[in-house]
Amino acid sequence: MKVQVSASFKKHARKTIFSIFVFAFTYIFLLLFAIGITVGFTLLGVLIFTSKPMFLTAVACLGLFASGLTVLFFLVKFIFASTKVDTSHLTQITEQDEPELFSLIHQIVDEVGTSFPKKVFLSHDVNASVFYDSSFWSMFLPIRKNLQIGVGLINAVTEQELKAILAHEFGHFSQKSMKVGSYVYHVNQIIYNMLYKNESLDRTFETWGNVSGYSAIFIGISVFIIQQIQNILKYLYKYVNLNYLALSREMEFHADEIAAHVAGSKALADSLLRLGFANHALNYVFNFYDGKIADNIRSNNIYHEQHCVMHLLAERCRYQVQEGFPQIELATLKRYDKSKLNLENQWASHPTDEERVKALWKLDIIKTDVSNKPAIALLADGAAIADQISDKLFSNIRYQQAPAVFELQTFRDNFESQINRYTINPKFNDFYDYNNPILQGDQLPAEEHIGLTFDELFADDRIDLFYELNSLKNDKYVVEAIHKGEIKLKTFDYDGKKYRDIDADKLLLKIDNDIQDITRQVDGYNHQIHHYFLQLSIAQNRKEEFDRKYYDFAAFHKTFDESQAIYDDMNENTAFLAQTLPFGEIEARVSDLKRRETVFKNKLAKLLSLQDNIQPPMDATLLTTLDKYIATDLLYFNVDQYKEENVQILLDAIASYKSLLDDIYFSKKKTYLDFILLLEKDKHQQ
Repeated sequence: MKVQVSASFKKHARKTIFSIFVFAFTYIFLLLFAIGITVGFTLLGVLIFTSKPMFLTAVACLGLFASGLTVLFFLVKFIFASTKVDTSHLTQITEQDEPELFSLIHQIVDEVGTSFPKKVFLSHDVNASVFYDSSFWSMFLPIRKNLQIGVGLINAVTEQELKAILAHEFGHFSQKSMKVGSYVYHVNQIIYNMLYKNESLDRTFETWGNVSGYSAIFIGISVFIIQQIQNILKYLYKYVNLNYLALSREMEFHADEIAAHVAGSKALADSLLRLGFANHALNYVFNFYDGKIADNIRSNNIYHEQHCVMHLLAERCRYQVQEGFPQIELATLKRYDKSKLNLENQWASHPTDEERVKALWKLDIIKTDVSNKPAIALLADGAAIADQISDKLFSNIRYQQAPAVFELQTFRDNFESQINRYTINPKFNDFYDYNNPILQGDQLPAEEHIGLTFDELFADDRIDLFYELNSLKNDKYVVEAIHKGEIKLKTFDYDGKKYRDIDADKLLLKIDNDIQDITRQVDGYNHQIHHYFLQLSIAQNRKEEFDRKYYDFAAFHKTFDESQAIYDDMNENTAFLAQTLPFGEIEARVSDLKRRETVFKNKLAKLLSLQDNIQPPMDATLLTTLDKYIATDLLYFNVDQYKEENVQILLDAIASYKSLLDDIYFSKKKTYLDFILLLEKDKHQQ
C-alpha cells in the first residue's frame, strides 16, 4: 500500500534529517576532540615522566593517560550497549495457539505491505505497540519488530476496530520515509546513554580512586571534561527532539491514514474515542480488587468484569451501545473540556485524539465489508488465554490464605453497591459532581425562585456552566505559568485572540472576572435549589428534618478546609522521614512534629467519633491501632535510628485521617442530597 505523505510531513522530515546530521557532525567533532585529548594527555604525561623519572611523575603520566582514555570511553561506550525490552510480564502466543488472530495479522501485513512481526505477545492492558531489542548496530542492520497487543484492548473493540488499530501500528514501519524515526530513536538512545547510563564509568572512577589519593586530581579532570560534553549533548537532545516530535505528530496522522485505508475511517475513530473509557473501566476493576486483598478475594476473569463495568458506566453516562460496545461521541468528550486556551505543545509526540478523529472524518474512507463481532472472539477456546493472563496477574499478589473467587454476578453486585456508595444519584444530572449544596453569596430576589421545576433546576445548560468554570480555572493555572516564565512561549491564543507572553497578566484579570461571574451564577442556582426543596419540606411537614440534614453537612463543610490544612501540614512535616539527614536535624524535626501532632490527634479523635456516618464501617484492627496511636506518646527516633514500627503507625494514621475526612464529608453531602431527592419523589406521590 502506498499512501502519499503530506507536505507538512516532508517539511518536518527534512528538518529532522538535518538535525540528525547536526548531531552526527557534532559527535564526530567531540570524538576527534576526545582522541586529541587522549593523545595530548599521553604525550604530556610521557614528557613529564621522561623529564624527571620518579614515583610522582609516573603517577602523573598514568593519571593523564587514564583521564584521556576515560573521556574517549565515555564517547564510545554506547557502541557496546544494547537495550533489551523486558517481556517477563507478557505472554507470547504462536499461530498454532491463536490461528484466527494470526490470520487477521497476516491479512493486515499483506495490505499494509510490511514484514510479519518476529514475535507476538499479549499483555493485560488496554494498549497495542511494536517494539524491538536494539543496539547501536540496529541503525544499520535490518531488525524485525515484535507486536504487543493488550487483552484489555481486544476486549473493548470490534474485529474491524482491532484491524484498524493494528494497521496503525504496522503503518509506522511500512513507508521508507518512516525510517527517519528509527534513526532519531537511536540518536536519543546514544545521548541518553552518555547522559545517564554511566554506571560502568562510576565503577571505574571508584576503582581508580581506591588505588591512590592522587587519583582524585585526574578523576576531577575527567569529570570536568565529561560534564562540558554532557552540556553540549543536552542542548543537542532538545534540538533533535523538538524537530523529531513535530515529525512524530505527522507520523501519527500518516499511520492513521494507512489504517483508514485498511479498515475505514470510522473503525479507527470509534476505537480512539472508546479506548480511554475502556482503560478507565479496567482500572476500576483493578482498584476494586486492590481493596479486596485484605479480604482474600480475587477475580475469576478481569476481562468479563471490564466489559461489565463498561456497560454499567455507559448506562450511567447515557452512552449509546452498538454491537455490544459503548459509543463515545467526540461532542461528549468536548462537553467536559471548554478551555479557550490554544497552545502548540512542541513536546507532544502525538496529536490529540480530537485532532486525529477530525482528520479521520476528513478522510472519510468507507469500508463496506466489515466485521463488527467482538474482537475477543478471535482468541481461541473461548478466549482461554484471557483467563490465563487474568490468573497470572493475581498470582503475583500475596494473600494471607487461599483467596475466594468472585463470579461475575457477585462482582457486579458488589461493584455496583460500591459505586452507588461513592456517587451522587444520576437524577441530579452531575450537578453536584463539581458543586456543593451550600448557600453562599447574596440571596436572590423572591421572583427568581418562582415557577422552576426540578428538571429546570438541574438542566444541561446549568451543568455546562461547571465544566466552563473548571476549564477557566485550568486556563488560569496555565496562563499563570506562562506569566511566571515556567512555560516558555512567545505567543498563544485565547478565545480566538492572539496574546504575547508579556500580556499574560492582563489576560489573568479577564479570566478572574469570568470565574467570579460564573461563581455568582452558581451561587444563585444553589439558592434557587435550596428554596425549592425548603418549600417542599414545608409542604410535607418535614422542614425540621430538612434543616437538620442541611446544617449537619453545612457545619462540616465550614470546617473542612481547616481539617484539610491539618492533613497537609502533617504530610509536609513528615516528608523528612524518607530523607537522609544528620541525627541532630532529625531530632529537631521530630520535636517540631510532636508539637503539631497534638492538634492532629485531637482532630483525628473527633473524626473517629463521627465514623458512624460512613459505610462500610472501618476495619476493627485499624480502629484499635488508631485508638492506641491517639492515646500513646510514640517514640519515632532514638539516638541514631528510627523506630520503624511507630513511624509506620504515624503514617497509617495520617492516611486514615484523610480517608475519614473525605468519607465523612461525602457521606454527609450524600445524606442531604438523598433526602431532598426523597422530597421530590414524595411530591409526586401526594
